[in-house]
Amino acid sequence: MAKSSYPALSDQRGFWETWNLTVRDPGDLNEWCIRRADVMLRYLQGLDLRDPAILDLGCGTGWFSEMLATFGTVTGVDLAEGVIARAKARGANVDFMAGDIFQMSLPENHFDVVVSQEVIAHVPDQAAYLEKAADVLRRDGYLIITTPNKFVVDRGDFFPAQPPEHVEKWLTIRQMRSLLRKRFRVLRSTTIIPMGHRGILRVINSPKVNAVLAGLSSPENIGALKERLGLGYILVTVAQKGD
Repeated sequence: MAKSSYPALSDQRGFWETWNLTVRDPGDLNEWCIRRADVMLRYLQGLDLRDPAILDLGCGTGWFSEMLATFGTVTGVDLAEGVIARAKARGANVDFMAGDIFQMSLPENHFDVVVSQEVIAHVPDQAAYLEKAADVLRRDGYLIITTPNKFVVDRGDFFPAQPPEHVEKWLTIRQMRSLLRKRFRVLRSTTIIPMGHRGILRVINSPKVNAVLAGLSSPENIGALKERLGLGYILVTVAQKGD
């Protein structure tokens, strides 16, 4: 789809303004959000960085930025001004800024870690988005990025119909790796939250198959195996900026 067919930036901003101001406070996070955050924070901790400078791209109302602030100095950026105003009102020790990341004067070669949680699927130019992430990272800096897994999204009914202001460009594991290859080295990639009920996933996730598998191992182990096989709804990737 040509870039010109995407909604205007102002319309996208209006959509996210409404969406973020009705959900995503720390008290109303669903199990998916909590699991995704836990995995991302575990990967961040595993990088063993001392007081890193962290950029939360597409921070929304700032709930995850607050969690990141326990690890280092955090800057949170989001497109919608009202959403950022709400994030600031929380009083967290985070520097929140509103604006289009492609137009903002973010410092280059500055951050140790860029975190991008469920944003890239809603950006028309995904390659340029990752270029921006690479530009603001220091040499050998890290990107921790999540997005819905297209393989699973295509085999389930997860979302109601969205308004035209909403951009949806789901990525497979292979597509994500391909996009990252220009500026990053992929260190690890996994999926979480196995689900789906169409095609092959209708069989893999059927009650009968799960009952058979339960006789061989615990549900936790079976779930972990499905995640490693790329059958989770959310793709989580850790990459390091290349030369």
